[in-house]
This record gives sequence, structure tokens and C-alpha cells, in this order.
Amino acid sequence: MIAKLRKEGNVHIQSWRKTSVTQWSAVYRYGIGVDADKPEPVSSSSRLRKHRAKEDADAKERRLAKQRQLKRKVKRDPLTAAFYGDI
Repeated sequence: MIAKLRKEGNVHIQSWRKTSVTQWSAVYRYGIGVDADKPEPVSSSSRLRKHRAKEDADAKERRLAKQRQLKRKVKRDPLTAAFYGDI
């Protein structure tokens, strides 16, 4: 029905609303008018940069500590290895 109304020129796109992280939905308005431009897609790296720019110092420290923990290797206890051998 909206396609028919657009073809006849009775409705136009007033603006765009975000429906999810990557999808945009058109907001229609009855009457004659010019369609609004659809926003450009935003890459995941720029979204991450924007999120990290808002991050406070404590949140940044927690995130960096978590990343450091992932790189850390756990050493096997030599006494346990002596009793049970290498696994």
C-alpha cells in the first residue's frame, strides 16, 4: 500500500529511524515533499572507536585488564606435575 501511495506521490520519506545496530527504517509522512537521504552505513571499527571515546577511565582499565588476562598463560605447578606427570 505504501509503494502505491509513493508511486502516486501522496507520501514521502520524512526521516530515517534506527531499528537495530545496522538497519534503518523509513518514516513516512502524508503529503507532497522530498525524500530524506538515507544515512551512510557505519563500519564496526568506527562504532567501536565511538564507544571507546565515551568510556571513562575505570571502564578502560577494566577492559585493558581483561585483555591482559587473556594473553597470560597459566603455568603448571611443578609438584602436581611430579605426582601426576605431564598431561
